[in-house]
Amino acid sequence: MNISYKLLSSLSFEEAHALFNRGFEGYLIPMNLPFEPFVGRFGNEGLSPSLSIAMYDGVQPIGFVLQGIREVKGQKISWNGGTGIVPAYRGRKLGVSLLEQAEKLLRENNVSVATLEAIVENKAAITLYEKFGYQIKDDLLFLSGNGVLNNTLPIIGDYDLLRIPAFQTIDSGLFPTIIPWQTDASITPKMGGEAVIIKSNGSVQAACLIRKRWIFEEKVEGITLFQVTENGNKEALEILLAYALEYDQPINRTTYNFLKGNGRVVSSLMTSGFEKTSISQIFMTKILE
Repeated sequence: MNISYKLLSSLSFEEAHALFNRGFEGYLIPMNLPFEPFVGRFGNEGLSPSLSIAMYDGVQPIGFVLQGIREVKGQKISWNGGTGIVPAYRGRKLGVSLLEQAEKLLRENNVSVATLEAIVENKAAITLYEKFGYQIKDDLLFLSGNGVLNNTLPIIGDYDLLRIPAFQTIDSGLFPTIIPWQTDASITPKMGGEAVIIKSNGSVQAACLIRKRWIFEEKVEGITLFQVTENGNKEALEILLAYALEYDQPINRTTYNFLKGNGRVVSSLMTSGFEKTSISQIFMTKILE
């Protein structure tokens, strides 16, 4: 083998797309994206060809790491949006050197925290990331709650319920910054994200980031819940979730890469009728010195 590395930007989008699909062949959850959704990931999810790595054997691209960087109050955070090696080159211990080259780019760009998600069943990948210095920070849940969960919504009482576009919460401190990349307030606005906030006497008791799937003047088809922040006020949390997720409507509700956290939010969702699905991931981070 004659292994070398180049920036993904050295490939055309068509070449990068072909490499991406070949790199995920035969995985636990095979990724076979059409061309347009693949290209869209770079804009919608903040990935960058000039921050991503392609691995070559001679002139043939055989592997990749997709990466993006965002900056929050002076701190640069990166995301591994996909690592893949084409089937013929797997099992040759190329993963470590591929990750080393990807991390070199992050260090050159002064990234302080690197993040990624891994499928729970992909033990080989998790072991590789752990050997490379990543630590498991939390479980990520994909819950589902369909249909009417409560015929009558709880009384709001003295609480105030606010709805604002998700982008207005960026850098506000309302939501944490070291979280699964696609659930961040800087990403969800591109998908129609909305923040729902519940206050008492002017103080935020809980807040969540959601996305509604609906067409103007049509009924809501579904709601995705990305993250929740709360201060332990159980009553406020349950009111927030009931209204934000429209428990009284016959719609589909899901969570996406949802942090298990202290379990309070997950417990409330499960008590309200949500169930676990067959998909689960873990959230991993690495502090770069």
